[in-house]
Amino acid sequence: MDIATVLLMLLAGMLHAIWHAIVKTSRGLPTLAGMGLVCALLAAPFLLVVPIPTAAAWPVLLFSLLLHTGYKFSLALAYQHGDLTRAYPLTRGMVPLFAALLSYAVLQQLPTAWQLAGILAICAGVFAIALERSDTRLNARLLLSAAGAGAMVASYSVVDAYGVRLEGWASFTVWLIVLDSLMFMAVARVIAGEAVWSHINEAKGQTITAGVLGGTSFVIFVWALSRNPVAVVIAFRECSLLFAALIGLVVLGEPVSWRRALAIVSIVLGLALVIAKW
Repeated sequence: MDIATVLLMLLAGMLHAIWHAIVKTSRGLPTLAGMGLVCALLAAPFLLVVPIPTAAAWPVLLFSLLLHTGYKFSLALAYQHGDLTRAYPLTRGMVPLFAALLSYAVLQQLPTAWQLAGILAICAGVFAIALERSDTRLNARLLLSAAGAGAMVASYSVVDAYGVRLEGWASFTVWLIVLDSLMFMAVARVIAGEAVWSHINEAKGQTITAGVLGGTSFVIFVWALSRNPVAVVIAFRECSLLFAALIGLVVLGEPVSWRRALAIVSIVLGLALVIAKW
């Protein structure tokens, strides 16, 4: 990863952590649906200037849509059953390792030994944060929903990486954002009923902010996927956990311990190994 990609991924990680904190402190599913509409409105004008996806790209887009929708639904459930500093790391914990395996199987991209060591260090740090608190027991529903969200992230990341290589970054990203947002809004409407609109209206400021931040973060992420090995980009994306830990501590008043400090050191070391050119 070149320095420009590293800096942009750090920015994406910070934005990613902030919008997750907004979703956690809001109504969850309606906020996710509303932020999707904001993303769709921002992306829609670009449909006029990017190519329509080719026939070969549509199955990839549709598969990605299903995975993205499953991720958001699982994420909303995870935040119903755990606080930010527990639910967020659990959803991210195995993503880099899953993605490394999937990217090798689908794209034949194999991390170097140092990058694999970095991925393992990041996973270890992420799980250490999720499991640091011995005063509370893990909720089975939290575990299931977090595992589902993590599996969906790893899967859609590999599928999206394949899509941008097949179709081109701009076209695939714009069409994915618009279609994904509309599809998830339809799912949220079915699940929450008419109340979804009032919930979105009640938290307009949060919804718009989350939409802008989430959309920007995702565009950077897909751009990085189009230029770099998938497992490396996904592993580096976990820098968002460092920002999430800071938000949880400073903004949400969630507890911190020496164990978390060691976990953060493990994540930082892993990030360094992932981007090192050895």
